[in-house]
Amino acid sequence: MALGDQTREFLNRKKAGLYALLENWAGQLEGYAKTHAPWTDRTGHARQGLHGGVDIRGEQLVLYLSHGVEYGIWLELKNEGKYAIVRPTADAHLSRIRKTVIDYWSD
Repeated sequence: MALGDQTREFLNRKKAGLYALLENWAGQLEGYAKTHAPWTDRTGHARQGLHGGVDIRGEQLVLYLSHGVEYGIWLELKNEGKYAIVRPTADAHLSRIRKTVIDYWSD
């Protein structure tokens, strides 16, 4: 196996591992958002609809947390963000996510 092949294989393994790392974070973000959402449930649909995941967009991996109900945008934006959970969840976890990704690529 040539050095270039070994490098490609190494990078492919690291990318797959990064995907798994971000999937783990997606689950943590989703769980946090569902337990810390500041609204009072009426149907439970908004809380159940919160979901995190990882999208592959070309060479980029995108970690996301979003609402699964049409009115989720209003929970985030109306009443001066009183019922927002997506941004507060991202803000609460961003530095730890950043650190784990940097640490992952440093190993």
